[in-house]
Amino acid sequence: MNNKRNILLITTNIKVFPEPDISLKDNYSFHYLEIKDLYYMGKEQIINRILNYINKFDIIILPGNIIWDFSEFNGKLVKGTMSPYYLFDLLKHIKPEELSPKVSADKIYGKIIKLIIEEKLKNRVENPLLKIKNLEIYNYHPMVFAEVFLYGKDGADYIVNIAKNYIEDGADAIILGVMSSISYDYLKKVIYLLSKTIPNPIGLDGNIEILKKFKDDVDILMSFSMKSIYENLDWLYDKVSVLLINEINEKIKNNIEKLKKEKLKIILDPIAYPALSPGFLDSLIRARALSNLGYPIMIGINNVTELIDADTTGINALSTFLSIEAGASIILTGEVSVKNRGSVFEIKRAIEMAKESIILKKPPKDTSINLLALKEKDWLNNNIKIYGNRDTINIIIDEKSIQISCKEDCPISSLQHLEKKDLIKLSILIYRYCSPWSMKWNC
Repeated sequence: MNNKRNILLITTNIKVFPEPDISLKDNYSFHYLEIKDLYYMGKEQIINRILNYINKFDIIILPGNIIWDFSEFNGKLVKGTMSPYYLFDLLKHIKPEELSPKVSADKIYGKIIKLIIEEKLKNRVENPLLKIKNLEIYNYHPMVFAEVFLYGKDGADYIVNIAKNYIEDGADAIILGVMSSISYDYLKKVIYLLSKTIPNPIGLDGNIEILKKFKDDVDILMSFSMKSIYENLDWLYDKVSVLLINEINEKIKNNIEKLKKEKLKIILDPIAYPALSPGFLDSLIRARALSNLGYPIMIGINNVTELIDADTTGINALSTFLSIEAGASIILTGEVSVKNRGSVFEIKRAIEMAKESIILKKPPKDTSINLLALKEKDWLNNNIKIYGNRDTINIIIDEKSIQISCKEDCPISSLQHLEKKDLIKLSILIYRYCSPWSMKWNC
């Protein structure tokens, strides 16, 4: 007797679904309905298209990113995951009737999806591109290198504390940037204290004389030109060296292949330039051209974030995503300016978002983490409710309604009658809600 439940999966492309697990096949019979123009259809059009199937199947699962609410069908029409790639993985943990007719499964079962990601990572078999000390560099999960620039004025203990903070924020290696005038005794003390304090690889970025002097004290040597790396081959064999690539041609590719035959441990750095002038895109194109040579690629996005007067949260996220698309397995950052504070944390978080996105084959939206520092996706989930448009904002606090406008010079000045704790919280929420127009306020 066949007690399998019949499930109809609505999709724009049947081929994107993987083969269901055997354990699922024992309980469910999956069928597919391909609707090419699904995302161009309104709710009534979708319903009319699938109306004849509703009584033929136990449950119909729509893509999770369909916006309409299908609650009126009493659980017969529900929403799956944002991408079909991991729907069957989720159905090994929950029953189809536990899916929602209103929102995607991603918004409800984030913890389970996180477990699915960890399981897929665990089952992934890939040799590391490079091992530096105890750090393995893989293609699929980029590492964060954080640079600390030494001016020679700060105590060694202070530098060590900065490095420890970067590691807490997610840095996998610490790079020391130095000028040629740096005191060798000072540099030696900093490197010694770091090596005794942190287990992470330590890199050094300076001129050839400094690199050669301290080659036995650090794990990574930055930053060689093609000419300088060939001139110093005799002492680089046991070190990890970063090779700068500012153009791509056959001669350069051939030279890189020769270095591979020499069995040098190399990281390729296609030199990330600022956006627009001279252009970050060219850097990404160089990275993509280097991505099939078998070496790790490092993209340093300091130049991108430092030389844009925009908040780093979004810049770091997008720069990281584009770098990973281009083949980067290492993202180099730093926090030289006040504006760049928190970049290590932001980039590490962006990498985690990218990892989930790649594994689940979906955009970096509705993952288990986010980088929404200023704007939110749903302003009704706070205990203070805010809704409306930029002209008139409706606020409900303690069951009282307040109206203000984002277009005023300083709208929060009309809230002074509130208790201090409510005023502070509400001021922050309103500023965020009114962004970017709140940038013009004169309070």
